[in-house]
Amino acid sequence: MNYRPEIDGLRALAVLPVILFHAGFDVFSGGFVGVDVFFVISGYLITGLIYRDIVGGTFSIVHFYERRIRRILPALFFVCVVTLPFAWAWMLPEELESFSQSLVAVNLYASNVLFWRETNYFAEANELKPLLHTWSLAVEEQFYVLFPLLLLMLRKTERGLITAILFCAVIASLFLSEWMSRTHPAASFYLLPTRAWELGVGALLAITLPRRDCSIFLRQGLSSLGLILILAPVFIYDASVPFPGVSALVPVLGAALIISYANGDTLVGAGLRLKPVVGLGLVSYSAYLWHQPLFAFARIRSLDDLSNSELLILSGMSIVLAYLSWRFVEQPFRKRNVFSRKAIFFFAAVFSIVLIGVGSLTIRSDGFPRRLPAAAAVLIEQPTFSTDSWKQCFASDRKYIEPDNACISDSSLPRTAAIWGDSHAMALSDALASSLAEDSISLKYFSYAGCAPALGYRRNDMIDECPRFNNAVFDTLSTDREIEVIVLFARWALYIEGVPFDNKEGRVEMGEPIYAVPLGSGEDFLTDPTRIDQIGALYRRTVEDLLTDSKRVVLVYPVPEVGWRVPVHLAKEIWFKVDRKESLSTSFDVFRDRTRNTREQLDLLPDHPNLIRIRPEEIFCNTYVADRCVAQLNGASLYFDDDHLNAEGSSMLSEKITDAMRANGWLQPSH
Repeated sequence: MNYRPEIDGLRALAVLPVILFHAGFDVFSGGFVGVDVFFVISGYLITGLIYRDIVGGTFSIVHFYERRIRRILPALFFVCVVTLPFAWAWMLPEELESFSQSLVAVNLYASNVLFWRETNYFAEANELKPLLHTWSLAVEEQFYVLFPLLLLMLRKTERGLITAILFCAVIASLFLSEWMSRTHPAASFYLLPTRAWELGVGALLAITLPRRDCSIFLRQGLSSLGLILILAPVFIYDASVPFPGVSALVPVLGAALIISYANGDTLVGAGLRLKPVVGLGLVSYSAYLWHQPLFAFARIRSLDDLSNSELLILSGMSIVLAYLSWRFVEQPFRKRNVFSRKAIFFFAAVFSIVLIGVGSLTIRSDGFPRRLPAAAAVLIEQPTFSTDSWKQCFASDRKYIEPDNACISDSSLPRTAAIWGDSHAMALSDALASSLAEDSISLKYFSYAGCAPALGYRRNDMIDECPRFNNAVFDTLSTDREIEVIVLFARWALYIEGVPFDNKEGRVEMGEPIYAVPLGSGEDFLTDPTRIDQIGALYRRTVEDLLTDSKRVVLVYPVPEVGWRVPVHLAKEIWFKVDRKESLSTSFDVFRDRTRNTREQLDLLPDHPNLIRIRPEEIFCNTYVADRCVAQLNGASLYFDDDHLNAEGSSMLSEKITDAMRANGWLQPSH
């Protein structure tokens, strides 16, 4: 296959949006589509090489894998090795253990499977995973293992039939991708079967060899259209777009049009052939490898958010490091006169074994907690929940729990209460169960990750089971006469505001916006001026319906969000010797601004003898520190992350709940 400099230019067009997207610049909210462009390029180039050699009778599977090792592994190994001392020096044990799992997975070509499996509700933020980006390399490596074998099996088949088989496979993968992007979005994003169609489009281009001798007018138009189809999603798409699925067709077709029609005599082709653009394309693989570790470790080391100028500097550093690793790592290993085939296979095997060994040892050692000062270790060793009940009782997209099978704290107790909500309810459950047990009341747990206890809504990010779960819980609570009291608790403000929390003191919550959408509403609901009133009405109607069923309801208002992952932040202050003169806290005014809409909507509920309102700010805000909401007391954290109360914080809130129930006569023994 003849060298085409515009393909390297297309690589540059793919890698820049990815880097700027991972930097966190909002204008590049769809920069992740650069990976899809890479997939098309890889499918095109690899298939072209394989098919040419198969047709010529010269294909060697050993030679093919040798070329892939020379191309991919030296720079990948180098980046992995360089990250190790930074991981050791800056990562807390749990972070280091997670990093080590990814290190092992990278060298088993399975990091995409690991990151898919890690998409649970309490997983470490993606922005803090130095090797997260290797998921796409794993997809390509899995493709490289399987696809040559397929072409070998079809080597005696006519080109037309091969094209038909590939086309059917592409369509099947695309349909699977579209379906799973709405039902199992994490699996669709990370796994080969739902990404194979993108590589397959490139493969089809290589085999069908689209005519490129059409009129210059047509080539100008089609190549320009291709450029638009790639660039438009970079600025228009965001995390709310179901992906990859049909949405990925736009950048994929754009890449296909440029590969097919962007000759040097077209404006797009000429632009992609410019020396600086080609130069960036040549180092694009190394740039892709370097950018995520740079961003992740900078965020891990910094106790506050990185500034835009710092992010730009890191983006530039990724290009500089890319050139150096391309020049001094990639290039030498591609030369057979420098490293023989035997040497390159030996090198790959040794480094893979060593890195897997280092990762496995770190995992077995629980992230080497003795690296930390004792005071820091105490903070991070606090359990997420006071017991392991959440593993059996906490429902999620991965583990749906029928309400009929809900956990109960102690079925031998004569009276029963229930707690219904999202992960905030689960975090409170064990402490509340202990408090209620003192009055001979057991607690049933009804909690679903990211699912507020209200009827008639779904989440914007397509959690399909949430409405089903809430309907089933409501039916159970309405019909179960043994349940006397229902505690409703959730991160209400998150779903009603639709934006991540910003504590205005250097920390904006990581992750994409999550918000509630009434069933039947469109994807543009976030811009609906009546949105807050609609969601508030759903919150209130659910409470009113429970009261109508003669239930006693404890409505727990929002807990102050923090922004910082409290135990991690406190531990790193100690570890990095940061001198903090006051307790970690956030502004009471920020809390009031953040929760104003939520509190106003809940306050519209009329008073009722069977309704108790609990306001957590009365515990945590303007009490221990004037005009501040505390996140720690006496050096101990009250949260296990940036918004969930830990056992200590939950005990304080549970005590307030049971005191209020006692004051209303709800805890008197039944007769």
